[in-house]
Amino acid sequence: MLAIALSTALAVAPTPPLAEERIFERASELQPWCRQEAEAHFIGQGIETYQWTSSYSESGRMLQVRGTLRAGGRDVAVTCRVARGARERYASILIDPP
Repeated sequence: MLAIALSTALAVAPTPPLAEERIFERASELQPWCRQEAEAHFIGQGIETYQWTSSYSESGRMLQVRGTLRAGGRDVAVTCRVARGARERYASILIDPP
């Protein structure tokens, strides 16, 4: 009896909403994602960030952002890439050590 009540309660429990995932069609759309991910990387380590600069390019189906972020008093190079039409989960980020 307890198992039936528990399974019934779980069946009607609300499910959390799904977060919408970005799909990148242009390199300019990758730029904000790249900045946010780079800043989050350092903020998670307790390192203050500022002065983001970047440029973006497209080559065939490859979208790319090359940026520089000031982190912990040093300039850090950041590169992000993703294929055109790919979802956010497939984007890559390379952050040079400060």
